Amino acid sequence: MKTHKEVAALLQTAQREQRCAIGDGGKLYTALRRRTKIGEVVSPYPNLFAATSYWKSLNVEQQSMHLIRALAKVHPTWTFAGLSAACVYQYEHSYSLHNGTVDIVSPKGANCGGASGLNRIYMARCSQYRCQGILVTSPARTLIDCASLPFDKALAIYDSALRLQHVTKLDVETLIVQTDCNETNVKRLLRYANPLRENGGESWTYARIRQLGFAEPLFQTEFDNPANPEMPYRVDFCWKLHDGRIIVVEYDGIAKYRDTSNPNRANLMAKFEYERQRDTNLKTQGVTSIKHLFYEDVSDLKRLNALLTAIGIPKITVINDKLH
Repeated sequence: MKTHKEVAALLQTAQREQRCAIGDGGKLYTALRRRTKIGEVVSPYPNLFAATSYWKSLNVEQQSMHLIRALAKVHPTWTFAGLSAACVYQYEHSYSLHNGTVDIVSPKGANCGGASGLNRIYMARCSQYRCQGILVTSPARTLIDCASLPFDKALAIYDSALRLQHVTKLDVETLIVQTDCNETNVKRLLRYANPLRENGGESWTYARIRQLGFAEPLFQTEFDNPANPEMPYRVDFCWKLHDGRIIVVEYDGIAKYRDTSNPNRANLMAKFEYERQRDTNLKTQGVTSIKHLFYEDVSDLKRLNALLTAIGIPKITVINDKLH
């Protein structure tokens, strides 16, 4: 299709501002819709557009933020909530939580009217914060709303908010009594939330470990680093057992070492060698077992259970605390 200078300029301006382009309701809108029909442009929300190639280059969180920024421009009085607010605050979370919808506060009721991509969360009143120039619910209220997500996915959001020092557990506990929410879910997440976990992968791994009933680990335990004494080793999870055994578990994400076609394989191999030497140094300091977990290990509970059991991590009896 012939290049439309005004459409191209509109899309390019939106890309620079990291948001979706906004239709004008007139000739530009018509031109954008024509390009949407042939696949040159996508429309992830009514009257919002992006070049298809550009949109596909974004991950799902970036796509969500493009929607939020555009909607905040069109509706500057909207207050974003739930997962959308967590995105604006840049709390770590699983990409799998994104389904193309945007969460906003609604004083009239949940999901009453509006576009299909809009999820309205009822709040008779809420404290408004401004982050990145966008109105959002308070960090405490954001965590309360995110408690509706699965435990193993929501925990990363709680850990991240605490790690960034946006909120305290007391802030959330205080707001619970003023809010119609799933108090059980919120209190369970507060019980297990810990800012010492350094990223969303560690939070997710810990949640899965707890779901299986394994004993509570220590976080970020330090060991001497002979090569650089000022930079001690810090391990993700550590169990110091009564019989003297010390078990270390590290979460390494996706099993990329197996991909021989990876163009960065030389760097990966250097990282692998560093970790091998690190493991050797840890064992000279009394660590009896070290297990590196990949995404595939943690995502499969049966597999994770077998791996952790094999290295001797004990289980504890958990009463009335099903972490689902």
